[in-house]
Amino acid sequence: MEIFKPIYIFLIGACLGSFMNVLTYRLPRGLNIAYPPSSCPKCGQKIKFYDNVPILSWLILGGRCRNCKSPISLMYPLTELAAALLFLACYIKFGLSLEMWHGCAVIFFMLAAALADVFTAVDENFECGIIPDTLNLAGFVTGFALSWALYGTFTFPLYGALTGFLGLFIPSYLFKIIRKKEGMGGGDIKLMAVVGAMLGIKSIFFVIFASAFLGAVFGITLQLVSRQKNIMLPFGPFIAAASIIYLFYSPVFDTLLYSR
Repeated sequence: MEIFKPIYIFLIGACLGSFMNVLTYRLPRGLNIAYPPSSCPKCGQKIKFYDNVPILSWLILGGRCRNCKSPISLMYPLTELAAALLFLACYIKFGLSLEMWHGCAVIFFMLAAALADVFTAVDENFECGIIPDTLNLAGFVTGFALSWALYGTFTFPLYGALTGFLGLFIPSYLFKIIRKKEGMGGGDIKLMAVVGAMLGIKSIFFVIFASAFLGAVFGITLQLVSRQKNIMLPFGPFIAAASIIYLFYSPVFDTLLYSR
């Protein structure tokens, strides 16, 4: 039966990736995540259960709606595949354990926040990227619950959440005072609190530095390629990427940053 465990974890990740697609579309728009059932955004046809199988259905349908033949975004199966592979990576690193499920929770909330931020940033119906408060709150509560299960204390997530929140709130507030404009969205600041609640106070320095570095590299590269200046990028994806990197390599970074 051991051979089936990674398959189960992969499938769970794919299914949660499919649910993630629902969350990242509906939550920023204030829609119910359970009703109405999924339907084609073009023709409104309800999607049958056999056309809603993660990854496989998109491949079988050739990336098109069965009813109206309009294209289905490639992002749907890619999100499902990314979640499945990252869940599998958690199983490989931590084994079938509470630590693995903790890691899967980190991946779920970080990916969901990143996707919501990106999709709303490129949607003309939104002025900027949005990380829904309900998503951040769910991640925050999950972080506290899992930390209690793992460590038997609330001080680990509490100190981490406070440090994460203040780590972005203070420079953002100072930037607003000096430059008279918003330097960072509230969703990003709250997401950093979720990171602290889930990964602890030691993660904050690395995640802030790494996300800023990744954002700068990506932003500069995008400006050079597009030959445009002052491109506004959602910061959530870089926080998410740095958090997932820390999740898998925290012993290395903790040794480099905090060892004497």
